[in-house]
Amino acid sequence: PAYFDEFLATQKPLRISTAEIEYQNHSYRFDIKHFGYNCKRLDFDNFLFSLVQRDAKNVSVFQNCAIRRVERTEDGLKLYAKNGEVFFTKMLLVCCGASSKISRELTGSKLDKSNLGVAVRAYYSGVKDLKSDTIEFHFKKEYYPGYLWIFPMADGTANVGFGCLVKDLNGDMRSVFQSWIANDDALKQRFADAKSDSPLVGGLIPHNIDKYDCFGDNFCVCGDAANLIDPITGGGIGNAMVSGYYAAQVAEKCVLKGNFSKTETEEYSKLLRKRIGRDTHNHLLFGKMIMKHRWLLSMCLKMLGKFHHLFH
Repeated sequence: PAYFDEFLATQKPLRISTAEIEYQNHSYRFDIKHFGYNCKRLDFDNFLFSLVQRDAKNVSVFQNCAIRRVERTEDGLKLYAKNGEVFFTKMLLVCCGASSKISRELTGSKLDKSNLGVAVRAYYSGVKDLKSDTIEFHFKKEYYPGYLWIFPMADGTANVGFGCLVKDLNGDMRSVFQSWIANDDALKQRFADAKSDSPLVGGLIPHNIDKYDCFGDNFCVCGDAANLIDPITGGGIGNAMVSGYYAAQVAEKCVLKGNFSKTETEEYSKLLRKRIGRDTHNHLLFGKMIMKHRWLLSMCLKMLGKFHHLFH
């Protein structure tokens, strides 16, 4: 709770209480019962890192020291860094993002292209008709469950991006995004005088397919590296933070027991499934149903619009 209060006081994020969905020239507006906050990702990451530096006195931080290779030994794991340094550990938490080769090497999993998404994002100034309490989602039938988003920031700019499944992408990602905001009837006037304040950056989005095989002897995999991204929203930061919390708990127990085997780290998978498994499973089924019967999306939005509240 103290960190939350500090986050509000120092980062001054926007309180988001409404979601607006645009689909087939219709706009649907929903109140969000469990509201959230918007701030720039770099600012949020820096805030979290500053807490580690200030309050975690028993933590050593090695910067500019990316791990490139992991080698298993008799009693643990040897880590080889890009700068030539070598580390040894009995317990490794892998938190290096969706493109992590280390996580796939440790778990033996492969990148599932059928459930792989990709997204691009930039910050824009001068976007018209932003609502400071509202996040926007713009859908097109050919890209569902992908969407274009507009998230307002406290400084008047907006986080604007587009993400979709790789298999649904017809053309260059950046071109599709830029064409959408330049030509879409609902957006072109709003972006007529807008300027990009940052480069258009992109990344992979490996959706969760109801699997939690992100553990093994001497390791747990967290966040995007563990494919914990929601299959409907494409959001990953909430599940990532939950996974980090559980992984830390399990790692502490392993250290206290002196046992780092798969039988011990499996508890991490069980905790994840208990916390996010039901929602992920339901979202996965709903997404598959909509992709098979696209007309259901309009019907669902109309039905939800009558109630005005998003309960989850």
